[in-house]
Amino acid sequence: MLPVLVLLVIAFGAVAGLGVRELSARPSAGGQTTVAPTSTAPAGPPPGSSSVQLSPDAAAHPAAEEIRVLLQRHFDAINSLDYAAWASTVVARRSAEMPRKAWEAAYESTRDGSILVHRIEPAPDGHVVLMSFVSTQDADKAPANLQGSTCTRWWVSYRVVTESRVPRIDAGVRHSSLNADCS
Repeated sequence: MLPVLVLLVIAFGAVAGLGVRELSARPSAGGQTTVAPTSTAPAGPPPGSSSVQLSPDAAAHPAAEEIRVLLQRHFDAINSLDYAAWASTVVARRSAEMPRKAWEAAYESTRDGSILVHRIEPAPDGHVVLMSFVSTQDADKAPANLQGSTCTRWWVSYRVVTESRVPRIDAGVRHSSLNADCS
């Protein structure tokens, strides 16, 4: 299992790295976009800053600021344990599948930070967002493969789609979520 995880992490890094090569081919982004260095190491104790950052490649995407704002609202809702705010950032199906009590139980000890969007790719129904972040949680709330961990580094691909004329986070890209212990 470890060799597979290592290969997946390397593959994710390679995909994110390809964007750096194409950066000069994309127009620069304007507005309030916050660009982060390409390192994903958290500054300070985990989980790190809760501010959603964009790699230079992600910041160059025309939808970068809209996606950054959506993700900021999403992670702020998780960090403040605000179900209604979280539900406003995801497609209706996701909030229906995870009612308030189940969501609160799942996220009651979660704090997310070191949030970095590596790349934004077009998709037939919106965008695919390649990103990483760090979650701290009670040991009994750790992902099944990291039982007992209080710190998890995630590499995920989220789909951002338009629902009721508003961008929303849909389910992640199947089999694209990786995690590792960082405690």
